[in-house]
Amino acid sequence: MAKKGSVRRNDVDAEAYAATVIPLPSTEGGGYMAAAVELPGCVSTGETEAEALKELRDAIRSWIRTAREFGDQVPPPASKHSYSGKFIVRVPASLHRSLAIRADVEGVSLNQLVSSLLSGGVAVPQSERRRRKAA
Repeated sequence: MAKKGSVRRNDVDAEAYAATVIPLPSTEGGGYMAAAVELPGCVSTGETEAEALKELRDAIRSWIRTAREFGDQVPPPASKHSYSGKFIVRVPASLHRSLAIRADVEGVSLNQLVSSLLSGGVAVPQSERRRRKAA
């Protein structure tokens, strides 16, 4: 039985933390590296993406347990944040003009156009874009 105040494995929802997975070059042994976005230095590797992610979940639990033992702050997972869906982005006037013209041509609002363009840009993770370029 765990002592009062100790951290049990189930105290951490490792699945709630965002992860990135990138392929490792064959010169480094190949396989994949997974990293927890919110936890600096929390990484793992595996022969497959699934293995790297499985190992990362264990690394997340260890990272959080160690941080708590040393009294360090543990960042909450991004999945626990609330987002309003609204933010302000400063762009050059020329880009603003180009976007406004394109929105008008397409018959949509500027917000709809930018939202669509942003969605398309983040739909494919950067690691996947890198893999496609390498292929």
